[in-house]
Amino acid sequence: MEKDVDYDRVEYATNRKLENDEGEETGHIKMFSYDYENFFFELTCPYCQHEFERHDVELGSRPWWIECPECTRSTNVYRIKDKAEREQGPD
Repeated sequence: MEKDVDYDRVEYATNRKLENDEGEETGHIKMFSYDYENFFFELTCPYCQHEFERHDVELGSRPWWIECPECTRSTNVYRIKDKAEREQGPD
């Protein structure tokens, strides 16, 4: 996927580890979009470690949930800022 990316046009990109239900970082996602409408991603499912990729996918509004075609579990691609605020707690 990286060879095909026009980095000058990218509006959104993430490259991060994904946690399973026990909080272990067992998955990974690389995702980008040129327009916040169509997304391209490579994902390793944090639940079953199945690797798959999708191109030109519409995910709608956030939070984005991506379903693994192997185990059918969904992974939340949350905003990193939102997770930091949840972990920090209220002021």
